[in-house]
Amino acid sequence: MLMDCNKETLIVSDDKAFYTLEGEGEYVGEPSVFFRLSMCNLTCQGFASEDSPHGCDSYISWSVKNKMTFNEIFEFMKENKFIEKLKANAILKITGGEPLIQQKQLLKFIEAFIDKYSFFPRIDFETNATLMPDKRWKEEYRATFTTSPKLTTNGDPEERSYKPEVLKWHADNGSGFKFVIATSEDIDEIWRKYVKDDKGINVPLDRIWFMPCCGSRKEHVEKAVAVAEYAKAMNVKFSPRLHLLIWDMALKV
Repeated sequence: MLMDCNKETLIVSDDKAFYTLEGEGEYVGEPSVFFRLSMCNLTCQGFASEDSPHGCDSYISWSVKNKMTFNEIFEFMKENKFIEKLKANAILKITGGEPLIQQKQLLKFIEAFIDKYSFFPRIDFETNATLMPDKRWKEEYRATFTTSPKLTTNGDPEERSYKPEVLKWHADNGSGFKFVIATSEDIDEIWRKYVKDDKGINVPLDRIWFMPCCGSRKEHVEKAVAVAEYAKAMNVKFSPRLHLLIWDMALKV
């Protein structure tokens, strides 16, 4: 049965999609089309600061729900020349919120995208690693995953934010692990629960990035040195939050 792209929908954020440079983690600096979906299963209230009072640095974008049909999304991307950018090997960065909440519809969307435009976009997910990815993302669409697991300092209960079976899947499948560092206590937690974990997660050090917990250029400058020293001590990579350094508080509070 043919898919009806005038009826199939996704719940997207207020900014829907935008073209920029990846600001964090493994692909920092790479041209990317961010496709931002609404809804999240975590709050990250513990990350709140003067310049990021909601905790989550993209809360005001994804917290508003907008239902769009696949064809409306395709038209929006075409009008903004995002399809051209993706054809030129920009990353399709599927983010949120937590995008895997809508995984069933996302699989349909990518199938419809490929059918319509006759090429495979380069897909990278931004996920909090609490929901198990469907095997088709890697087997059929060659997607990569940039996880951002939430530590105790994010403020959510561990039973919601720490899912060992999902984390192990990501560790076993080469996902990047990008940690927001707020205090020195985070380092011990990462070592115990992600590197030397008795549940078999065991993330390789070369797949870990540390980045400062901050919501503005000012906060980034204040906190980056300490986080860089933590990264050096643990022999992992440091990630800036490039979008804050370049554009400062791009998402207004």
